[in-house]
Amino acid sequence: MLYNFGDEDGEEPEMMERFVRVLNMAAAIESEPVDIGHGVLLYPSEVHLIDIAGRYPDEGVSRLAMRLGITKGAVSQTAKRLEEKGYLERVNQEGDKKTVLLRLTVRGEEAFNWHRRYHALVNRRLKEEIRSLSARDLENLQRFFLRIEEIFAACPSARAAIALHPMGEEQENPPPGHLL
Repeated sequence: MLYNFGDEDGEEPEMMERFVRVLNMAAAIESEPVDIGHGVLLYPSEVHLIDIAGRYPDEGVSRLAMRLGITKGAVSQTAKRLEEKGYLERVNQEGDKKTVLLRLTVRGEEAFNWHRRYHALVNRRLKEEIRSLSARDLENLQRFFLRIEEIFAACPSARAAIALHPMGEEQENPPPGHLL
């Protein structure tokens, strides 16, 4: 994703390499299936659906899809796999044949609780680190993350610009917020 920054003797390459390493670690964590102790691998999309179904048991598939930022079809496919694995069941809302609710089974509740405990442990460590920062460092970190969000949001336009100019011919004046 990010590559070849600054001169090779300065601190920028080392910092960028660490940043890329952290991003890669986060991506790996979010892509690895886990076994919470049942001998069954749960993929991140499945764990996320278990989590959201556990937190919002009275919301239908459409609303859960919106909360996850994925399609209703993706939720339905993942729900089907989780139903086959014994983690949830699909039921119609009483008096409403159109609204499908996802109910966690006992095994699903165990996975939900495992996921909550996992995040509590990881978040506790992150909070400890954040609390150790000065107010000024926190402001700088907040600004840094805001700017990183802006840079990442501009990635699609950077890709499009490169696709339009494949011979390495960069635009002289790229649009505001553009990476080039």
